[in-house]
Order: sequence, then structure tokens, then C-alpha cells
Amino acid sequence: MPPSSSTKRHRMTAAERREQIVEVATEMVAKHGFNGLSLQEVADAVGITQAGLLHYIGTKDGLLELLLDDRYDRQGTPQDFIDSGDPAATHPEGISLPAYFRYLVAFNEARPELMELYMTLGVEATDPRHPAYERFIDRPDQVWDYYSTFTWRLPPEVMAAGGWETMRPLVEMAIEAMDGAQIRFFRRPPISLTEEWARWEAVLFPSPVWDDYR
Repeated sequence: MPPSSSTKRHRMTAAERREQIVEVATEMVAKHGFNGLSLQEVADAVGITQAGLLHYIGTKDGLLELLLDDRYDRQGTPQDFIDSGDPAATHPEGISLPAYFRYLVAFNEARPELMELYMTLGVEATDPRHPAYERFIDRPDQVWDYYSTFTWRLPPEVMAAGGWETMRPLVEMAIEAMDGAQIRFFRRPPISLTEEWARWEAVLFPSPVWDDYR
């Protein structure tokens, strides 16, 4: 007697299987690093053969690209902030930069596995032989170029000094401060990332210049 429809196993779509692979690999790389990652272990964890895994990722380096492109870089973006409908993101004059960074910090704090993934890969990629080495070297340029595709609402003092084009040092310092706070987040005793960021925001975006632009 054939199994009823209620007992049939759900066959994953290609997109669902790829998402499953990325989720499993994210956890493995965050905990153990990419260098020691076994594709067979990933395949076993998702319940497919290694040949089946390679069908979705191509190569081990292809899996790394999926982790960075689909799992990390495409989440918590300025566009996501706009899509959230937050008034600070949808102001007619542009996005509030301090508000976006608060959004990003809260987003990351709710997803510690993504922070672990990024930190683990960032340390490994200091080795020129690592497949993500050039990517991390180029990351400041890539982030700046991407942020520059959006319109940001800036105080008159900043606009008078040259506007967005003068903001790169501040943006880079903010991201570096965020990276440091994320390391402390995983230490003991743990800290609140959002509370720690509030302290940094007061320094990076001081009153009274930024008070009406938060």
C-alpha cells in the first residue's frame, strides 16, 4: 500500500536545500573555522552525499562564497533598514547613519552565529593563503562603495565640510568599533551589544551636531 500524502517526505527545493547547507556550514565554520571544515561532515549533517553537496556549492571555496555573500553580506544592510519602515530610514532627506548603525548592532546581537562566522573567518583570512584573504583586504572599499549608493541624512555641519565624501573615516571607525564590541560580546562576563554601542555612538556622533539626525 503506498504511503499516504501525510507520511510522504517533503522534497526540498534547490533554494531550500541551499539555505539548509548555508545554515549548517555557518554553524560549523563559526565553531571550528573554514580551514578545518570537512565537506563530508557538511554533507552528512544535511543528509546528502558529498557529490550531492558539490552539486549545490561547486567547490569548498564556492561554499565560502555562499557563506559570505548569501549569509553575511546580504543581511542587515541599509536596504533592509529602509524596508523595515523605520522613520529614520525613510526620511525624505535620506537615511540616518546613527540609526542605521543601531539597527545593524541590534540585528547582529540577535544573530550571534553570524558574528561568530565573521570573526572566525576574519582571523583565518589574515593568512594570505586563505581563499577569503583578498576579500577581507578589499572589504573596507566594498562597504564604502555599497554605502555610497544610498542617500544619507547628514547634519548641516557635515554638509558644509563636504558632505558624504568626507564621512569615510567616521564610517570605518564605527565599523571597527562594532567589530571590537562584538569580540567583547563573546567574552565573560558577556555585555549587551546595544548598550555598549550606545556608548560608542555618543563618541562617534556627538551632541549637539547629530542630535536631530539620529
